Amino acid sequence: MQLKEQSSELCNRLNDELVSFSPGSRFYSVRQLMLRYRVSRRVIDAALAQLEQKGAIETRPQSGIYVKQNRLRKHVALLMPDWPSEGNKRIQQFLKEEFQKRADRYAFSTILYEYQESLVQKIAQIPADVHIVVRPGTPFDRRELAEYAALQSEVIFLWSNLADVSLHSLHADSEYGGMLAAAYFIRNGHQNLAVLPSEPRNGDIINRIAGYTGVARLFGAKVTEIPCVVHPGEYSLRCAHDAVCNYLAQHGCNFTALFVMSDESSQGAIAAFAEHGIRIPEDVSIIGYGNDRNAEFFTPHLTTISGRQQECAVQLAAAIDHLQENPGEIINISVRPILIERDSVINRKKIAKQEG
Repeated sequence: MQLKEQSSELCNRLNDELVSFSPGSRFYSVRQLMLRYRVSRRVIDAALAQLEQKGAIETRPQSGIYVKQNRLRKHVALLMPDWPSEGNKRIQQFLKEEFQKRADRYAFSTILYEYQESLVQKIAQIPADVHIVVRPGTPFDRRELAEYAALQSEVIFLWSNLADVSLHSLHADSEYGGMLAAAYFIRNGHQNLAVLPSEPRNGDIINRIAGYTGVARLFGAKVTEIPCVVHPGEYSLRCAHDAVCNYLAQHGCNFTALFVMSDESSQGAIAAFAEHGIRIPEDVSIIGYGNDRNAEFFTPHLTTISGRQQECAVQLAAAIDHLQENPGEIINISVRPILIERDSVINRKKIAKQEG
């Protein structure tokens, strides 16, 4: 590794060390740093020069190195519920990549929390300048919103639209995502549609279903909602499987297209159809939501609605940059989903034409 790369990496590590020192106190000596990090004097001198240039430290001849500012970088913390979620893993990775590009300005970390604990208290306990929060799926209430507004740090909620209450938020336009799914089914000749609410029914899920049913009814299609209640922390794949099995046992398969609330839970629905001898997509077409990494490896490959999480991360990091220069402004980002066409939807119009 070249001197510039080594010294830049060490500069970032020393920047993190500064948090342990109060302004005006003596920092480590050069000898202590050489022993601590096991690097050469040249690398130490170059890293200290970078810190001094940024105004973090001051070198006093015959005296030592003193701290001027004990934190140059802002701390950005991502809080996520502690249950397995491919979607959460993806947004975490994309945000991490964005803040790694800004390593001279931000330190990024991820904290998992138990979904039953008080999220307001958890945020207050974590010393960060910016908290990016994935909530467990329960609706907001007025008291909770007031408590978030009173917190000292900047708190940004993912997958919520809170512009009307002046809290930072980012969301994929979930209603539009539902509209895309219904329009694609109808364009491919499906008129008997179904929807499976296989995730906790928060505002995002409610809007997704509303967009789907609204477009379907606009074009005269029938929509059936398969009963499926999922609480935060439950295994949505199993819930989806059981809900589809129960519905098929009672009503049979009276639809040709199914919109499922996540790619993960789509696997449960597909397994349930297989157990009842129903083929995908010949008998039932399926669209998932999320564009998870494994969706293209389903059998058949899963058509899905992508919330464009990478674009969400890019826009959010840029908005946080802007917020540092413009404190007091409200972040409200909306990213429109797109449809990823694969093999789990069949064109019934084309089949009817061939058979006719």
